[in-house]
Amino acid sequence: MSYYAQNRLMRNQNLVRTQANVQAGPISVSFMLVALVAILSLLYLNQVTKATSLNYRLSSLQSKRTELQAQKEQLQIDAARLSSIAAAKTSEVAQAYTPTNSVNYSR
Repeated sequence: MSYYAQNRLMRNQNLVRTQANVQAGPISVSFMLVALVAILSLLYLNQVTKATSLNYRLSSLQSKRTELQAQKEQLQIDAARLSSIAAAKTSEVAQAYTPTNSVNYSR
């Protein structure tokens, strides 16, 4: 082979394709399937765990919201009661009352 022909073959080495013969036996295939099932199971468990933890957090926030709404309603009731007592004390009818000095209980 001449230098020119040999150089030409070396330059075009990347154009030659050789097929790789990859063979997997039954044990290798079963091992790959088991590994694939294990990986998919771990991914599924990860997603379920995330969903459960977010659901728990949502539930706790909703219960806290319900408690705060009940507390707000109770505070509104207390504010209305206290303002009505203050309004009753300063009303003209309350100012017309006379204070009592002694209380006499008789039967």
